[in-house]
Amino acid sequence: MKRSFAFFALGFLFFMTACSGGGGDGGGTSPAAKRSWTFMVYLGADNNLSSAGVSDLNEMAKVGSDENVNIVVQAEFSSEYTDFTEIDQGSYNGDTIRYLVGKADAGSGFDLESGTSIGNVDMASPATLAAFIQWAAARYPADHYALVIWDHGAGWKRKGRGAVEDETSGNFMTLPDLAKGVRDSGVFVDVIDFDACLMGMYEVAYEFLSLTDYMVFSEETEPGSGNPYDTILAALAANPRMTPGELAVAIVERYDAYYATTERSEDVTKSAVDMSKIAALHEAMVTAAEAIVADFATVGAVIAAAQQNTQSYYYRTNHDLYDFFDYVDTNLVQGSVKAAAQAVKSAASDAVIVNRFRGDSVAESHGIAVYAPARNQVSTDQVVNELASYAALACNQSRGNGWYDAVVAMMENRVQDLYPGGFAFYVEWDTDADVDLYVWEPTALYAPWMGQSTPNGTFSADSIVTGTSAEYYVADDYVEPGYYDVIINYYDNGSTADYANVLFHYYIPGDPAGWRSAGPVTLDLSNPYTDEEITYPPVALNSYSDYWYVYQHYVGEEENGGLSWAQEGTKVKVSFKAKKKKPSFGDGGK
Repeated sequence: MKRSFAFFALGFLFFMTACSGGGGDGGGTSPAAKRSWTFMVYLGADNNLSSAGVSDLNEMAKVGSDENVNIVVQAEFSSEYTDFTEIDQGSYNGDTIRYLVGKADAGSGFDLESGTSIGNVDMASPATLAAFIQWAAARYPADHYALVIWDHGAGWKRKGRGAVEDETSGNFMTLPDLAKGVRDSGVFVDVIDFDACLMGMYEVAYEFLSLTDYMVFSEETEPGSGNPYDTILAALAANPRMTPGELAVAIVERYDAYYATTERSEDVTKSAVDMSKIAALHEAMVTAAEAIVADFATVGAVIAAAQQNTQSYYYRTNHDLYDFFDYVDTNLVQGSVKAAAQAVKSAASDAVIVNRFRGDSVAESHGIAVYAPARNQVSTDQVVNELASYAALACNQSRGNGWYDAVVAMMENRVQDLYPGGFAFYVEWDTDADVDLYVWEPTALYAPWMGQSTPNGTFSADSIVTGTSAEYYVADDYVEPGYYDVIINYYDNGSTADYANVLFHYYIPGDPAGWRSAGPVTLDLSNPYTDEEITYPPVALNSYSDYWYVYQHYVGEEENGGLSWAQEGTKVKVSFKAKKKKPSFGDGGK
């Protein structure tokens, strides 16, 4: 696996992978013979997941289309994040390509140049999504259709780098946009799978009501590897007579099996829901909202406690729906809210047909989450207003305002200002050692190996997945105020090196110097940190050979010394939970 030690300050040219051979769109304009399944993948990789998209195409090509299953892909990649000359795809020019994925020769990978270009279209447009579904169904008819929506994810939220992003156009699809694309295609899709972070929500499922029979998604962030397409498609090829429900279950089970043995082995969730049960869940949610609002003076304390004591995810506003209402049910003696909570639990259990999770931190996951925030986030220039955006969702357009009314009650007179972000951190090193970039946002600590989406920004994929000696973090356009601390950890030796010379680069909008740099600093395992308490900020980490506390960035109107998670000088234990198992690149791990 090739490693790179190069920094392109404004170009961000990274994430090299190795692939060649195999692919094609089938040619011609006449419909192919009807198959059992057409497995569609809408691969929006014109962004910082570009190389991960190439890797996933390689996985699909290990199985390839056959006489029973069509694997069709519409993909767009980014030369800003992938050096195509390094992977022998130098003629790829950033166009949107359609493929019928064939089986690659042993030892080779997918040939990006084998498909048919449709020009450089806006992958973030609902019309583009609709056109792809129409083309796939017309050109490759089948008894059943599955659609994978592949990219970053942010649940229902409109994030600066969420849903399906197209950096060339500068656009991305919101949740209503995604549903519109499927609806406007006129093609009924039996299974929709979100290979994206944080999409496992009641709000997401309801947006696609009547558009699909089964939906597959994750309550938590997904690791950078996402779906194991080789094992999922191998299962479908082995049993092409799978029903839609069986395929939905197979996707979840293959996903769970992959993360049981490779890469990130905890904080992983995946579930599938029967969409015919979502209308009943919605009615239960509306009834619960009405009961909560009507009796909020009495039950408000229990609702607030549920927000603090139930299963939540990378976005702390996302709570496992069953766990949230189970807490409410358990802590109320009687009344309409208790009865409504019991009804929601029953409806949620009926809707989820399979649920898998790994890790103690997600142990109370039941397969579908709900938005239950403690405060409304509004940018200082009013461009962002989460409550207003939430009100526009389909689930809040029925009787009354649905769950929105309960959310308003939870957040009444609680507003948190968001401030302009857009800053970026980039770390690179000169060996094949496993080095990790951590960003301590105002509320929690995050890293690429945990997932690509955070409450305030987006990470690259983990370097051990990409095979590139670089990782980075880009803040959203608007972020929470507070301190953003950068910590670099030398996690493990590589196959050829027991050290790394590390360079750090950072960009702050408005800084006339542009990108600034620090280092190099040599990191290794000769004197590792052992989890003892240190004083915040964690400068003491620099006394150890495997940590470099390199930078602190403040966002807000003025620095007042107050921190949301600790106070200056507080003794803290910088506790880094076990990272993951290294994937074996020789057996198809990403």
